[in-house]
Formats: sequence, C-alpha cells, structure tokens
Amino acid sequence: MAKKSSKAKSKVTFLEIVYPPLSNQEAVWLKNDPEVEALLRQSDFYMIGGRAEAKYHDVVIDPETMVVSFDFVIGDGFRDPVEIHINDLPAIQESNAETFFLEAGEKMIRVWDGPIGESTSEVLEWFTTEKLIWDRARGRAGILLFDRHREAAIYDLLYVGIAKVGDSFDRLIKNGHKARMEILSNEPQRYPGARVSDEIYLFLFNVQPLIMTTFDPEHDFENENFFETYEQKRIVVDAEKAFVSLLKPEYNVIKFSKYPKGADGLYGSDYARYGYAICESLSFNTVHGTIKGSRDADTGFITNDADSIFVEGETVKLFVSGTDYPAEQSLTDLDIDP
Repeated sequence: MAKKSSKAKSKVTFLEIVYPPLSNQEAVWLKNDPEVEALLRQSDFYMIGGRAEAKYHDVVIDPETMVVSFDFVIGDGFRDPVEIHINDLPAIQESNAETFFLEAGEKMIRVWDGPIGESTSEVLEWFTTEKLIWDRARGRAGILLFDRHREAAIYDLLYVGIAKVGDSFDRLIKNGHKARMEILSNEPQRYPGARVSDEIYLFLFNVQPLIMTTFDPEHDFENENFFETYEQKRIVVDAEKAFVSLLKPEYNVIKFSKYPKGADGLYGSDYARYGYAICESLSFNTVHGTIKGSRDADTGFITNDADSIFVEGETVKLFVSGTDYPAEQSLTDLDIDP
C-alpha cells in the first residue's frame, strides 16, 4: 500500500497590472516608447475589455492653490468629482523645478517643469482617464475625492490571452493580434460620438503565485522542501483556461470546456488545490458571470473584496466575495470544500 504523503501544497495566483490600463488608441501611441515597452514586457497574461469612453468635464485650474478640479464622466450615467492637488503629487515634490505648467484637456492632464511642449521641458506627471482610476485605487498622494472610482473601473470582458512564448508586448501590441483586430472591427459603439478604439482597453498582468505547503508533524524534512520551484508558463496557461472556462469571453474561440483537465496546465500536478484572483480594484463582466478584483491602497495587497477561482481535483468554481466566504477571511486562509 502506498504511503500517504505527509505534506500538501496549495497555490493562489494573484494577477497584478504592470502598467495602467491602455485604450487601444493609447497603445498605438505608446508602443514605440522604450520605457513603457520595458514595463509591458513584464506581462505574459492579458485581457481586453470594453467600456464607454471616460472624459474630464468642467475642468478648473486654480493657480493660487495649484488644484485642478473637474468631474470624471462616463457616458450619461456616471459623474464623480475629482481634485488633483499638484503640489502634493510625489513627482512634483521630488522635482527641483521652481515653476510648473499645467496642461488639461478632456482626456489628459499633464504637469510640465517648463513651457508646455518645449524641447527643454519634461512631463513630470500625467493622468489619462484610466491612469487616474489606477492611481486613485492605489491611494496616490495628491488625488482627492473620486470616491466612486471603483464604479468607473467596470469593464466588459471581451478576451483573455497569454504569451506562451515571450511576453504580452510582443503577443498583443507589437505584432498583429487577431482577436484585437476582430474586436475593433466588430464591437458596437458604446456611446455616441466615441471611437471604438477609445472604448477598448488593454490590461497587461503579471502572474504572481503564492505557494503554501503544509506538513504533518511526523514529516521528515529535506532541503528540497524549502527550495521548491515552479513552472511560470504552466501557471500562466492554467490561469487563461480558468478565466475563459468560467467567464467565456465572446472573442475567445476556444472555451476550454474540459478545464481543469489538460496536458499543459496544472491538472495532475502536486497541488491539492489552486486558485486565481485579481489584485486590482476593477471588475470584468460577461454574459456568463462577473469577476471582481480588489487591492488595499495602503499595503498593495489583495483584500477580501476580491472574487476568486479555485480548483480542487476536477472541480472548478468561481467564489464570490461576501457570498461564498466571509469578508473578514483572507483568500489564503479559505477552507473551501467544492
């Protein structure tokens, strides 16, 4: 009779965005920026989402207080006041410039250390609509109000993809991407006057596994118990299948209906159970379900407001925060019995 293992491994993988969400148009503009490229290459898992275009309305700049105030508006149904206190922004406090120049429009706010657009001037800080949401969710100093930022970060999930070889920059942005082109060609306009290219957003994630191993009291410890390795791409492949099989995004042709079974994922591995959660304050909707992420602005860690996907054996389930587990419990402490 085979000896029962005296240890058990579990894994929770957190998905964290490596760069503020980009509209499709912004991705075209930034794809030749080497600093942006370096950050985007940290990703090998990505999502494409849709939402009505956001804009800044009623922008007012107070030169005395250096406060920019405006309303963050999405379509006809969302409006929330925002204040940006320029002098409190970290990049401004770190600058040696004595004078700052503000550039503000309906989709971009930038702070320069010299005359706007001059070759001798540099942009010290900038806020596209999606970066403003991203920064506010992280508790960025200098951004006040915008209490409904979480509601602004709700997107239709259109596609989930990975880079089995290389990274998301090559797979999604640099080279031609079939699903991205199909989305731009087929998606309807979400709000009158907007371009579809401004209503499609790219989310490039870093996949970060947290592996937990428990041992029986009589376990005979060996060095390898403390230096276990994992296959990053295998986890990435499994994450794609987990999200697609449950949420079934419209533009994913293959829906992985047999998941968690498969030769290239984690099925049959030595994990007793494994799961996935989004460490960002945003949500994705499909006609087949919704998944909500979360992030603590102070610590940068995921919170109990996040939904999670867990797999145990051949069972896979989306667990909804506040419904399937209590809010005070950590995702890593869940005693889930599918």
